[in-house]
Amino acid sequence: MARENQGLQIALIIFVMLTIVLGVTTFLFFRRYEEAEIKAKAAQEQATKDSTRASAKAEEANRLKQLMGFAVTDEIPAIEAKFAEDMQMYAGTFPEDQRFYRPLVKQLYDTINARNSELVAVKADVQQLKDALAVREANKDGQIQTLDTAMRKAGDDLVAERNKFNDERRQMTALQQQVADALAKAKKEAQDALAKVETQLTDAANRLNKMSTLLTSTTKKLDEVTKETMDLPDGEVRWVNQRAGTVWINLGRLDNLTRQMSFSVYGSDATDLSSSGKKASIQVTQILGDHLAEARIVEDTISNPIMPGDKIFTPLWNSGEKKRFAITGFCDLDGDGRSDIEQVRQLIELNGGIVDAWTDDKGEIQGEITINTRYLVIGDQPGERGAAGTIAGFTKMVTNAEKLGIQKIPLPDLLQRMGWKNQTPVIRYGMGANPADFRAKAPEGPRTSTGNVSDVFRPRNPPRSGAGGAF
Repeated sequence: MARENQGLQIALIIFVMLTIVLGVTTFLFFRRYEEAEIKAKAAQEQATKDSTRASAKAEEANRLKQLMGFAVTDEIPAIEAKFAEDMQMYAGTFPEDQRFYRPLVKQLYDTINARNSELVAVKADVQQLKDALAVREANKDGQIQTLDTAMRKAGDDLVAERNKFNDERRQMTALQQQVADALAKAKKEAQDALAKVETQLTDAANRLNKMSTLLTSTTKKLDEVTKETMDLPDGEVRWVNQRAGTVWINLGRLDNLTRQMSFSVYGSDATDLSSSGKKASIQVTQILGDHLAEARIVEDTISNPIMPGDKIFTPLWNSGEKKRFAITGFCDLDGDGRSDIEQVRQLIELNGGIVDAWTDDKGEIQGEITINTRYLVIGDQPGERGAAGTIAGFTKMVTNAEKLGIQKIPLPDLLQRMGWKNQTPVIRYGMGANPADFRAKAPEGPRTSTGNVSDVFRPRNPPRSGAGGAF
């Protein structure tokens, strides 16, 4: 009996628990159903609003199409294509930010008003002309009568003048005959004198041709003797310190060498510098002795480093001599489109040269080019990049140099042969930028060496001067 009651209790407990679970589950189900129904209703209302808003936007877009002159059925791409065509045809001169129908309509309206004003003024002028014509028509009869009287008087005067002319013509004919006789006599005398002069001119021309031939031959020989050569080295490299980027050259105080002079460096086996390629550039930093100076390496290549025995050269300087230059044309050293004529002058003078004459930015010749001037440095021809009027000064300078037999050298060749390198290059941004100006920088911090170092890069010291040294 007790076991039957215990089983009944367990069954009752299970039934109660199932009832509670079913009730909770039912409650949660109906709660979620109500929430879903509320969300569905809100979504339906939002969809209705969006549909209403979309309809309003569509009606607004169709209204705008009609206001702009397009059909309601026209698609957006077709409208944009027609808009671009209209702007190209009617607003081609407008700025990009003003190419719309309203500015175009305003411009057309202003133009029509201006033309209407001009038309009113023209109509007023036409009316004035009509009034003036009416006045002339009214006065023409009196003027015609006056003209008839004047014509009759002119006819009488013409008869009198004709008779007078006939008398004067007879006198003129007699005078012309006298002049013709005198002219024939003078012509014969002139022909005799001309024949004598032509004989003298022929003899003078023959002598002039002989002198011209002799002068040409003499000038050619003189040019061969005195023409300045730019193919011989000025000195050579004695020692190199690649790590410090310095070299020592065999020029110094007694060679009239000055600091900041630039040289081109050629290979030690170069015999003709005009046909040999430049391998590096250096600039003098210190004068160490009578024939010894230190220079820094301005430009070189790892694959072809400067070596002892390499030749150095500059067209601006000779040992113990200062060369004289003239400069003309548009000189732009840094590529910024501005004239650098003053920098070119300073560069030549800094490297031991003398500038006798140059054309300034206005085309006026400063100084004077003389027979002692060695070279004419020519930049770009003015016109496109130079100021107006500079072509006259450029032409005059070149003509004077040709008359004096002065050797001409382009500015880039001079800079290349003297070893000059622009230390402050101009970097442009935007469409005209050069990608080489924006290369990635090398990682910062010390680099670890592999220990395999070429003999070329061993530490080197400058030669000693005095007893036991190289100098």
